[in-house]
Amino acid sequence: MGCFATCGKILLVVVNLFFLVIGLVLFVAGFFCKFGNDTLKTYYEGALDSLSGSLSSSGFGTVDLSSFDITEIIGTLGIAFIVSGTILLIITVFGFVGACCKVKCMLIGYCILVTLVVIAEVVFFGILFGNKEIITDEIKPSLKSSIQSDYQGLNGTNAISLAWNFVHIQVKCCGVDNYQDFTGATQWITQYPSYTIQTPLSCCKELPSSTDFSCAASPTTSNNYKDTSCFDSIWDLALGNVGLMAGIFAGMGLFQIMLIVFGICVLKDGRKNRVSSSTPHGQHARNRNRWDE
Repeated sequence: MGCFATCGKILLVVVNLFFLVIGLVLFVAGFFCKFGNDTLKTYYEGALDSLSGSLSSSGFGTVDLSSFDITEIIGTLGIAFIVSGTILLIITVFGFVGACCKVKCMLIGYCILVTLVVIAEVVFFGILFGNKEIITDEIKPSLKSSIQSDYQGLNGTNAISLAWNFVHIQVKCCGVDNYQDFTGATQWITQYPSYTIQTPLSCCKELPSSTDFSCAASPTTSNNYKDTSCFDSIWDLALGNVGLMAGIFAGMGLFQIMLIVFGICVLKDGRKNRVSSSTPHGQHARNRNRWDE
């Protein structure tokens, strides 16, 4: 086997073994996100206790948050992890076994699968930064619909209410686009003895420590995040640096192309050895059978 093909085989084995582990980690993480509320609860009980204390000091009394199930919020993320981990496992098994055991059909399948991944990444990157509305226009309506049907306010104990309150406080924003996304929400209580609130209390820059809800009843940019979009804020945090994301995608693409090239080199070297080998007929036949699998 040529030096370049040998290096390619070693690289394919090492890299795919590494990503095989990552695939397993993603699969397990997705399983816990979807089904592991009892295990995850130990990590977010402190946050629930803090929120319960804030509700009590704001005049809502004792709010029971014990029934909160975080998997209702991150379950979709869990499914994404499981699917991503499964796809990664399939690809890496093809690459690892194909390179390590010289299985021709698996190496060919590996090269095809990685090529499809590169094409998908190029298309995704083009949509992400060329016409992101294709993605956002599909996501935003469902988020706004969940607000209209399920948001209950700062003292809400269902998954939607807790999720939006948490996002408002942590990201410092209000609603999908702005506070008007909550107007008309069927379960949201806006009438209080001295106030009619215009925004959720969690949109206030400082959570009310008493029954003074003026920051939500008469919101301004100085006391409320009423016009700050949560969707855009999170989008910018995750994907806002176009140069960085372009560098990451470019690096991933070049690395994957390199893996495809090495896979082809190992394939070609195996064919050459099969044709030019001077081994006895029986051994030659065994080599041919192995590469023809």
